Amino acid sequence: MGHLRLGNLPRTQRWKQVISLLENGANLHELANASFRASLTGLDRVPADPGFLSVLNEIIGLATASREKDTESALRQAGIDSAAQTSSFGFLSAVAQRFSDQLSQVYPRSDVGKIAQDAFLESLTKNVKGKTGSLFGETEDAKSLTAAFKGNQFKLLMHEFYAGFTSRYLSYYLSRELPHHVGGGKRFANIDEHSEFTRQFDLYCRQMVRITDEFTPGWIGKAIYEGDTGAEAVRRYAHVAFKKLASEFRQGGR
Repeated sequence: MGHLRLGNLPRTQRWKQVISLLENGANLHELANASFRASLTGLDRVPADPGFLSVLNEIIGLATASREKDTESALRQAGIDSAAQTSSFGFLSAVAQRFSDQLSQVYPRSDVGKIAQDAFLESLTKNVKGKTGSLFGETEDAKSLTAAFKGNQFKLLMHEFYAGFTSRYLSYYLSRELPHHVGGGKRFANIDEHSEFTRQFDLYCRQMVRITDEFTPGWIGKAIYEGDTGAEAVRRYAHVAFKKLASEFRQGGR
């Protein structure tokens, strides 16, 4: 339960509608919301997916460690050793390895978890690189490296995570269909139009996930303060977060 093998574009009625919209020159808004509706069954299962929950648990573990007075020790308990806490590159590598190790223990294999892992690591890399200007050569301490998990930086981090996850998930199938609609007389006249559509699709998803921007940092901060960050609490949070996302897409559809 919760395990999704995404595979090739499914030939359900809703995905046939997406293809029909592509063939008839539908705009971005129509295609994005049609893709959402076609993905709805799978998205409803995401909050119960063990891989997705594994990623969320690791994120909350790092957020909890970042708030401890002895951040270095807390990070070690979260699976990030001291040697990785002196540079951005070492920290990011250790986080990536930790996430991969935990995800590898999930059975059956979770494609959704891998999408979530990639989305979060990309978000974290952008945040850390944007703060330091480089991933190489700098020496930092644990507190500066975990600044991404506090305050407004954490809000931006989680926004990027949900935006990246949603865009990746919705385009997982769609990206296999789009190349068939490039060329003379088709939806995209050339590869540049195709690339621009992909960029705009990602931007649309980023706008849709703003619904989580205040809810997520507030919930996680409260859970850490109250010491309620167990598996059941994380599962409840995931269900509420995706309920909000689904509502936002439905409103966009209307």
